[in-house]
Amino acid sequence: MLKLAESLLVASLVLAPQVGAVEFSLVPLQLGEFEIQVQLADTTEKRMQGLMGQQPLQNGLILLYQEPREISLWMKNTPSALDVAFIDEHWIVRQITDMEPFSLTTHTSTSPALAALEMPKGWFAAHKIKVGTAISYCPVAKEQCAKQRASLKIVDGV
Repeated sequence: MLKLAESLLVASLVLAPQVGAVEFSLVPLQLGEFEIQVQLADTTEKRMQGLMGQQPLQNGLILLYQEPREISLWMKNTPSALDVAFIDEHWIVRQITDMEPFSLTTHTSTSPALAALEMPKGWFAAHKIKVGTAISYCPVAKEQCAKQRASLKIVDGV
């Protein structure tokens, strides 16, 4: 039943896209030497919309799931080249891959992931974020983020 609902939602998004119809809240993440604000996609509807149609890209996006799973992404209707970091249940980057604009090629996590962080192509390399980098999801790790904030570079936008 859930698969049918997701399929119907995909069909409605494809047949009648309404860019900006889905509202994303911004959440802070800490990774490497940086704190960034990213859009939160924590529902099926938000994950399915993703960054489709967003141009120019103002913030990255984190696709967050309730529990680890195989995550597959594509770039349909997404005008910006992106890199995606697949993140495990311990909030460690396990894989980074690049995705080309408007591509229908699927990009799948090589192991179960709790989240996928989409940023502009080259962002991870430019900020020295690589496989093994720890991420703090500040809405949950509030105390840890508060302690580290003074020593981090705050990045506004992408």
